[in-house]
Amino acid sequence: MHRPTIDWRHSRPFRICLLLLVMLVTLLGTLPYFISFDLIKSELSGMLEKDTKRQLTIRGDARFVLLPQPALLLDNVTLTEPGEATIFSHADRVRVELSLWPLLIGKGKIKALDFEKPELNVIRREDGTYNFEDLLTPKAQTKELSFSLDTVHFTEAAFKLSDEFLGESLRISRLNLTMKNLSDPKAGRLDLDGMLLIGDSNRPVQWQGSLNATAAMRYHEADNRLLFADLMLELEQKGGSSPELRLQDVKVSAVGNLVYGWQPLRFNGGELKLSASGQRAGQNWKGELDVPEIIIAKDALNLNRLKLNVDMQSPSGQLSAKATIPKLAGLAQGLLRTEAASFEVKLNSPEQNLALSFASPLELLNGSIARLPAYRLIGSYTNRNLPRGAIGLDLNGAGTLNLQAESLSLNSQGQLDKSPVKAQIEVKDFVRPHYAVDVDLNKLDLSPYLPVVAAGAKTVNPDKPFDFWWLNNLDASGKLKIGELAMQKLHINDISLEFAAKNRKLNLNPLAANLYEGQLTGSLEVDASKKSASFRVQQKLANMNINALLADVIDTSRFEGRGHLDLDVSAVGNQLSDLRRTAGGNVRLLLNQGAVRGIDLEALLRTASRQISLMNGEARPSLNLEAKTSFSELRSTLVLKHGVASNNDLSVTAGILKLNGGGTLDLNSNAINYSMSASANPKVPELKGLSGLTLPIQLSGALNAPEYHIDYASLKEQILLKQKAASETQAAEASAKRKALAQAATQKIAKAAADKKAADAAAKKTNKSTLKKTEKPHK
Repeated sequence: MHRPTIDWRHSRPFRICLLLLVMLVTLLGTLPYFISFDLIKSELSGMLEKDTKRQLTIRGDARFVLLPQPALLLDNVTLTEPGEATIFSHADRVRVELSLWPLLIGKGKIKALDFEKPELNVIRREDGTYNFEDLLTPKAQTKELSFSLDTVHFTEAAFKLSDEFLGESLRISRLNLTMKNLSDPKAGRLDLDGMLLIGDSNRPVQWQGSLNATAAMRYHEADNRLLFADLMLELEQKGGSSPELRLQDVKVSAVGNLVYGWQPLRFNGGELKLSASGQRAGQNWKGELDVPEIIIAKDALNLNRLKLNVDMQSPSGQLSAKATIPKLAGLAQGLLRTEAASFEVKLNSPEQNLALSFASPLELLNGSIARLPAYRLIGSYTNRNLPRGAIGLDLNGAGTLNLQAESLSLNSQGQLDKSPVKAQIEVKDFVRPHYAVDVDLNKLDLSPYLPVVAAGAKTVNPDKPFDFWWLNNLDASGKLKIGELAMQKLHINDISLEFAAKNRKLNLNPLAANLYEGQLTGSLEVDASKKSASFRVQQKLANMNINALLADVIDTSRFEGRGHLDLDVSAVGNQLSDLRRTAGGNVRLLLNQGAVRGIDLEALLRTASRQISLMNGEARPSLNLEAKTSFSELRSTLVLKHGVASNNDLSVTAGILKLNGGGTLDLNSNAINYSMSASANPKVPELKGLSGLTLPIQLSGALNAPEYHIDYASLKEQILLKQKAASETQAAEASAKRKALAQAATQKIAKAAADKKAADAAAKKTNKSTLKKTEKPHK
């Protein structure tokens, strides 16, 4: 069968198509010679300078290529800030892709931009505006050059984002960004990957992470809008961070829809959800933020139906916080405010639990400062040492949270455990927080919360280790005032102290209180930073009712009086028994107008003379709690060493007696051993016979139940010795009297004999004179 054939060489359509192809190739080859590159460069520079006052400088080569698309290649391109020489952006190469058909008629229509290694310096000024907003305004399009963008691409871009108001900056490096099919209402897409760096370029990077994002994108040229639908953004930390941030394994993701517009600048968001997780200094953080609606227009910002959930887990406990904000509105560059924000905060640990509910207006300033100008706080606090219930809080006040400075300030007043309270609390550094506290509480009664103690049971176990968990991470200082503190039977009034706690050390100085009608002043130090904790107490206590104190503390009423105490004692140990064994220091004690119950030394002295005849040795009187020995003053100076207090200057002054002595108090074995001597007042008539005698008394046994041993045999011996001495004195006096009488008698006899002799001599002389007178006449 014969088939027809066609000679293409003589086909008219074929020849026309071939001719057109040759003409097109010739045109494409010769077109670059008919286009002035300098004209395009000058057109670009002139247009930008006219519209934005920016200088566009192209220092490198300018080339034109046709394949695969007509494009202008510009090397070493720089764009300045408006009216300044400061560089806003720089690119190693800019590829300006042009539409083909406008070129055929001598016009340049830009449909794609490709930037290689661009560097952009984006600044948020203090007034909230950005240094690129002038570039978003509509530009005059010349006859020779116009824009109809379909694709924008960045390769290994570097952005520096600075916030002049906050004083912070971050950088994005090695960013690859593609926005393609911008003119297609259905096929537009955004792809982004790069590195996000936080910190200035003049110092080491504080934090860095890889950034990836995808979204369906629509560009509405007429409305100056970019729409991002089904946005998916992921940010993952790479490497470590600065010592200040202390961040590890941070991951951030965001999903939602965004609409970005300009002229005027506006931004809308819908169903935006952000989630984050990471570690900070051993703390595991997780957070979620729901922003159903974002509206930014004409410098006004509205965030509607915000919800925030934050959880933190650490070795010491768990923190959870929730925030609900119906509407947050204000200026985009200034203050955002809502009239009704609510917060729920819970802190849980094996040692303690804190639950707080806030309701307050909320003010956000510059994205980093949150103010609660008038909050209502209701909460509860529990502690493992207070197992029987929760202490309630009901406070009003104002607070400020500064995320940039990591500080929190609360100024509150209200009720703590249904008692009036005023409190100022400041927290700095959220990882290793320092607390500054000033609390003034009217009354705190811990009795309902302390463990139940069975009747007759010991209230304190001396071998139970001290629990210093609360000092582990505590860094705090401040002042504390409590009008009345009650812990079961112990009551302390008007407590006023200043404290400092850090590195497991606690210092209370000064420490003052009214303790059982007396005044307490001094200091207390606790150092739990070593294997064995150390304690030091320096106190002065004046005019205290010792009977009430001992009755509440150790359930005894054996002592009465007004007490004065100077105490400087140190001890080392992790339990009470250790402190008793290691306590050392000085104690000076003075009691006035007091009494010792259980023995009546006055009665013993009064009956001592009647009982002497029955005493043949040591006797032990029975204990009689109704009996007591009253005194006007008790003085004692004790020296503590290894838990044993010793003294030898005990002096007790009473109405009819005086007591002196010394001995030891062994705190470790809870024992007392004292030797005392009681002497009677000779001015008391019924005790006149005991004048000059002393009654030995031995006090020994347990501290809370000592026994008295009266050495009556010694008293009898003293009396017998006194009687013997009196008899010997009496005998000596009688002998001396007899000698004196005998001597007087002898002297009397001798005098009588002398007197007789003298009388005889006088009589003889008289007789002789008489004879002479008689014989005279015979002469």
